[in-house]
Amino acid sequence: MHSKMKMGIMKRLACFFALILALSALRGQTSIPNAQAMFIYNFSRLIEWPSNYKSGPFVIGVLGASTTLTELQNYTTNKTVGSQQIMIKKFESAAEIGVCHILFVPFAKTKMLPEIIQALGSKSTLIISEKSGAIDLGSSINFIVVADKLKFEIKPSNASAKSINMSSKLSEMAYKTY
Repeated sequence: MHSKMKMGIMKRLACFFALILALSALRGQTSIPNAQAMFIYNFSRLIEWPSNYKSGPFVIGVLGASTTLTELQNYTTNKTVGSQQIMIKKFESAAEIGVCHILFVPFAKTKMLPEIIQALGSKSTLIISEKSGAIDLGSSINFIVVADKLKFEIKPSNASAKSINMSSKLSEMAYKTY
């Protein structure tokens, strides 16, 4: 009986360690760029653009090279925003940005925010960034990592200045609202 009890305990311990390894591997599968892509897509459903932005493709732009670009391409395949097909575009410079619903500005390109905002002028483009302080430079949503979890902060006035309305649900879900 004693050896059967030992075997039972050993089997439970083996299952416990296998579960821990599986959960660790699963957690590692959702990278920050992958999570950002999921967030960006879901933001698109909680934001209201002006009527002239509700036809044609729904354009999500990424400035420069970023792993988030590939993740967005993968995540949004065959998805729509309302009745609009999603189109992911890569822009190399602020001058290249045309009509764009959402523009993701990676960490390395944050210094270009003043130039981006000037180039966009009054266009209704929601700017999403991932560097501390980017909200103060004109970004409407900024990704941050808190306790190893991806979160976001928002500044609705930056969006409303571009005739973009954020749902109150975004404020409820945001880590911080300015």
